Amino acid sequence: MSLVDLGKRLLEAARKGQDDEVRTLMANGAPFTTDWLGTSPLHLAAQYGHYSTAEVLLRAGVSRDARTKVDRTPLHMAAADGHAHIVELLVRSGADVNAKDMLKMTALHWATEHHHRDVVELLIKYGADVHAFSKFDKSAFDIALEKNNTEILIILQVCSFISPSTPQLLDYCERVRLKENFPHFIRVAPLANLSLSHIHPVAAGSQGSQGDFKS
Repeated sequence: MSLVDLGKRLLEAARKGQDDEVRTLMANGAPFTTDWLGTSPLHLAAQYGHYSTAEVLLRAGVSRDARTKVDRTPLHMAAADGHAHIVELLVRSGADVNAKDMLKMTALHWATEHHHRDVVELLIKYGADVHAFSKFDKSAFDIALEKNNTEILIILQVCSFISPSTPQLLDYCERVRLKENFPHFIRVAPLANLSLSHIHPVAAGSQGSQGDFKS
């Protein structure tokens, strides 16, 4: 079998999450090739949520920050499709959490665009820049506002003013998880030792607060 054919089979095996086949193909010399869009085996494993396949590929040395022809990384793929376990695997393996694609969108932008709250929280935990702007001058907060996603909107508002490494924020994001809406935020915020006196008026809505959020 030619190297070209081996490369194509590796892409297909990664797409399907066939770990044993991936190992066999790599052992037989399959190159880490891409399809015509620049999609690598790791992109496909990330996009389709195949955790163990992604692990195999990362251990074999596939680039964790490989780029497609539109500059999307495997992390972009995993975040857009809501695969939180893959997102964590990638960032723990050293993937650039703030990598931007051709639209200057980060993984946080894409997770917000597709309403993946758990991925948003996870990315912020690992240092995602909540202030990053896309090619269209939009932050993740702007996208959440357009999508009318109250839960993500509040998470981003809080994180805009608190370092993602602070224990209060980690405790807040991981234990509370904003399961309802803004009134729920009012009830649980004291658990994270967060002040509500200056919450952003857009996020506060009918609460009538003015000014920006302060910790």
